[in-house]
Amino acid sequence: MRSILCPNCSAPLEVDETQSVVKCPYCKVQSKTGKKEKIIEHFMLPVAYDISQIRTELVGDLLKQPGAPDDLHKSLKFTKVSLKYYPYWIITVHNRSNYTGNGEYATYSWPYRSGYRQIKFHLKPEKGVFDDEREFIIFAAEEVNQYLLDFQIATRGKVYYDKNEAKKIKADVVQSIFNLDQAKQEAVNSMRDIHKGLILKEITQIIEVTDNPIVKSVYQLHIPFYFLNYEVHGRSFDAIMDGATGRTVITKTPRSASYWVQISALSVFFGLLCSAGIFLAVQQILGYFGIFGAITGGLLIIRTLQLGFKRRYQETRRSKTRKRLFGRSTSWY
Repeated sequence: MRSILCPNCSAPLEVDETQSVVKCPYCKVQSKTGKKEKIIEHFMLPVAYDISQIRTELVGDLLKQPGAPDDLHKSLKFTKVSLKYYPYWIITVHNRSNYTGNGEYATYSWPYRSGYRQIKFHLKPEKGVFDDEREFIIFAAEEVNQYLLDFQIATRGKVYYDKNEAKKIKADVVQSIFNLDQAKQEAVNSMRDIHKGLILKEITQIIEVTDNPIVKSVYQLHIPFYFLNYEVHGRSFDAIMDGATGRTVITKTPRSASYWVQISALSVFFGLLCSAGIFLAVQQILGYFGIFGAITGGLLIIRTLQLGFKRRYQETRRSKTRKRLFGRSTSWY
């Protein structure tokens, strides 16, 4: 943290090392911090949904799920609410990879009917180029939250980061574990890994690869998320909501008693169908119809139980990496 004077009203302002723009809380004038060193473009998304609007969005999403109580709009009550800003780096990298190696080819001999009696594999020298540009969204919090890592964040509507705006709404700001150079290196390393994977799809052995990565753009972005605990008919549930877009990141779905009755009835029905099919198959009655009934009943009861006990609703695409990648690649030979 360091202190500067507002150029408009001379009020003392505190700014942190990532801020390139600061808004005076007294005269509301926005000005540059006057940093001479390398500036980090740092933005944040405003909180567009207050807690009542977030509750409306959450109830709407839950009511779309099978088995949700019809009176959810009345029975859902928040017991704990916290708001946090989580850091992401958005980095665009262009890379041109020239490679040489050996590809695997086959020769066929002794034609026989629709095939060949003998197939021999051999290596053949190859070379090529992968040249493309990709955007990397890197989750940069020390505490890894799998749901926030996989969540499709929005980047439009961003404003310059201002810690005073977070203080006004009593939001905690989670700091990035990467500085500017580390974030760039993360993106460059990811780009190289992607190109290596693409090359290995084209050739069997890599002899030499020359990369030329260029970081085209980079900025840090803080996204606001609500962490909620709520009760429905005496049962407790957790949820994470995007404060900028109102989307549901993750929540457990409350179920009504009638829903479990329906799931139980369907499970019993499909179980009886499976048992009847097995009986008919063993007794050799109706031939293949018994086997078909047993298989169908078994598959239906498994699927019913899978859907019935699915407790979570989320707007995510699961990933095992800490980065989400976008872009297209091209290859020339």
